Amino acid sequence: MIDIPSWKIHEKWCQALGVRKEVCKGVNKIIDSPPHDIVDNLLKWKWARDLFESGKLRQPLFGGYYGIVTSELAEITNRFGEEGIKATFNHIALDRIAELIELGLKKEKIREKLIENDLMKYIPDYDQVFKDISKEVEPSKQKIERRKEFEELTRSGVYGVFYINSRPLPPVAGLNLIKSKIKKGERVYVKWGIDTYDALKGRIKKFISNEEELKKLINEIKNV
Repeated sequence: MIDIPSWKIHEKWCQALGVRKEVCKGVNKIIDSPPHDIVDNLLKWKWARDLFESGKLRQPLFGGYYGIVTSELAEITNRFGEEGIKATFNHIALDRIAELIELGLKKEKIREKLIENDLMKYIPDYDQVFKDISKEVEPSKQKIERRKEFEELTRSGVYGVFYINSRPLPPVAGLNLIKSKIKKGERVYVKWGIDTYDALKGRIKKFISNEEELKKLINEIKNV
C-alpha cells in the first residue's frame, strides 16, 4: 500500500517548517505505522491535542486504545521535542488535505476546514502544498458518494442513541452503520432510545433489512 501523500511530499514540507530531515523521517514512520490513528484522534481528542501540542504529553495515558495512541505521541515528544510536534501537525495537515481532495472538496473549502482545525500554522505555503498533493491525489467517486450520504444522514433530524452490535452509537454513526450493512444485504437488529440507558432497553427495537425499513425507522424516531 502506498502512503498518500507520499513521504517525499511529507518530508519536503516538514523541512520547510525548519524541522531536520531525520526528525521528519522519524515522525512519518511513527504516524504511518499501524494502527495509523494519530491523525484522526488528535483532531478529535482536544485534551490529547492540548497536552501534546504544549509538549506535556511524555508518557502513555490510560490503557487500551487510548494507551496505544498516547504512547506513540509520547514517543514523538520524548525523542524529537518541539521539532517532532511541528512535524506531527504538518503530517496531519497534509493527510487532511489529501483526504478532503478525495472527498471532492475544492481548494478554498479545504482551506476553511484547515482553519477550523487550527492547522494552517503548520503549512508553510498552502497554495504550493495543495498543488503538490493534487498531483498524487484525485477525487474519489466512491468517497464522494459516501460523503453525500453522510451529509444526508446528518440532515435527517434523528437524535438519541442507537444500540447495534452490543455498543451505543450517536445518531449519524448509527444510521451510517445500518446503511452500510443493508447495502451488503445484511439484516440488522437495531435498538434506539433517547439516551444510552433508554437505547439499551430498546424504546424502539426492530430488524432493518432495506432502505424502506430504514426510512420508516427514521420517521418513527422523529415522531417520538
